[in-house]
Amino acid sequence: MDQTVFLGVPFHAGQGHLGTALAPDAFRETLPANWQDLGDVPAPAFHGREAAIHHAQALSKKITSLDLRKKFLCLVGGDHGQGLGSVHGMLQHHPDLIVVWIDAHADANVPSASPTGNMHGMPLAWLLGAKEGAPWWLQRTLSPQRLLYIGTRAIDPYERMLIEELDIAVITPEEARSPQFENILRRHLRRMDPKGKSPVHISFDVDALDSGIINNTGTRVKNGMSFIEVEKAFEVIAQEQRVVSAEIVEINPELGTAKETQALCLWARDLILSVIPPQSVSLFPSLKNAFSEEWRRSL
Repeated sequence: MDQTVFLGVPFHAGQGHLGTALAPDAFRETLPANWQDLGDVPAPAFHGREAAIHHAQALSKKITSLDLRKKFLCLVGGDHGQGLGSVHGMLQHHPDLIVVWIDAHADANVPSASPTGNMHGMPLAWLLGAKEGAPWWLQRTLSPQRLLYIGTRAIDPYERMLIEELDIAVITPEEARSPQFENILRRHLRRMDPKGKSPVHISFDVDALDSGIINNTGTRVKNGMSFIEVEKAFEVIAQEQRVVSAEIVEINPELGTAKETQALCLWARDLILSVIPPQSVSLFPSLKNAFSEEWRRSL
């Protein structure tokens, strides 16, 4: 890639924690000097599901309008409802896109099945073709055979049915902790794309991390991944595929401490750097002295 471009997405209407809109600016403090900052996709002044859908549409339009030839796109939100717009926009550039969704949640509910009604739990259902509540502007859907979940463990009944019916691949946290994790991940990637030529979008929700080692997100779930397991996932994906874009979501600077937010943003930045071709730098030094003893022990 000749250049990395950064787009902030102060997306918060997909759930109830307004602090997620502060994450893009927190992340900006870590931007490498050679990244181009494209600013933010502004959020609507109203709130709720329709506001989130409107914001996702604006994000999709913005991504579609970009010239991404020989460029890597980094997006930072925002809640994971933005995935509706980011994936939809990237599909306009790459119809053969593979999406790796690293998240504690499946984010594939429809409104009538959602326990919370929050839009950040719905983007993949619509991207996979569900009709209930789907935005009118969706023009291209994601093939279930080109979606891979990693670290997903909080799966609602409708989502479980969808995953089983569509035969969507899921790597559980238990598999991520196993010695076979690399082999399992490589096998799934090669099944989706045997020649390793398809572009990949990584959508990483920080709540994929175990609830005991992260404070700066509003949707923590126990039995999650460690920092090192997430790093390994990014490393293997970059070795096997051509990563063209990645997004980090659900960092909430209003939760946890400022020091933890800064360290989490530095680590997330290093995750992004690790998948931008060519991968040639030694990464992940930023957590070593930044977190509490409990966080550091998880490493």
